[in-house]
Amino acid sequence: MIGHLNAPRSDRSRWTPWDSAPDPDGAAGPVRVYCLPHAGGSAGSYLPWARGQHQPGLRFVPVELPGRGTRLAEEPLRSMDRVVDGLLDVLAHRPADERFMLFGHSMGSQIAYETARRLASEELPMPLSVIVSGGRPPGAPAVATLHDLGDDRLMKGIVELGGTPAEVLEHQDLVDLLLPVIRADLTLLADYTTRVRPTVLPCPVVALGGADDKLAGPEWISGWRSTTAARFRHRILPGDHFFLHTHRAEVMAELAAEAADRDAPGHG
Repeated sequence: MIGHLNAPRSDRSRWTPWDSAPDPDGAAGPVRVYCLPHAGGSAGSYLPWARGQHQPGLRFVPVELPGRGTRLAEEPLRSMDRVVDGLLDVLAHRPADERFMLFGHSMGSQIAYETARRLASEELPMPLSVIVSGGRPPGAPAVATLHDLGDDRLMKGIVELGGTPAEVLEHQDLVDLLLPVIRADLTLLADYTTRVRPTVLPCPVVALGGADDKLAGPEWISGWRSTTAARFRHRILPGDHFFLHTHRAEVMAELAAEAADRDAPGHG
């Protein structure tokens, strides 16, 4: 049996610490949107989404990776395979009739794609759609190689690229907290970028980007078209790399529109 199906329940719950109990009638309940973080990010960045009532019909499920947030005491993972193993275990224990989507920002977009790719390869239930945000498509060159730099240069490089607010550098305690996670995440991405062999997903893909994003500009967002054999659409919103927070209402509207489209006649 595949190893990720054998993890104890306590292990699985760590990945979705703020998830509520599944609806007993999953097919009629809201679409669960599993939200994957950017490099150095935690599930906490999606808490306003999960706690708000912004989009009826959607239930946002922030995903917590080891080494941050509620899992701060754990060692950060440096392997995409290990991250996806954990997510597949969570998804494998969903109610069979529950509808879900995967949403990932920046590093999370790569995790969302790879999770969907693994679901397809293992013939497991697929998400209604994969929504990627602020990320380059698999197979695209890395923005920069930072994971093997010294601590100061790594943090300055992240700030220069727009991946972290400059104010973070003024708080050494915060830098010390973030560094191990950021270095692990960048190591994961560097390794994944060199190993990934892009395949075409059978589910729709929606790609969102920021007009002024230095990490994944509009020219990269349209490149996600090659990742799906199903429907594809993309939209560029105002803002920089973190447009998903400054233009949260528009991003949520895109998610709601995608869920509604999948509920339309002709879609299963």
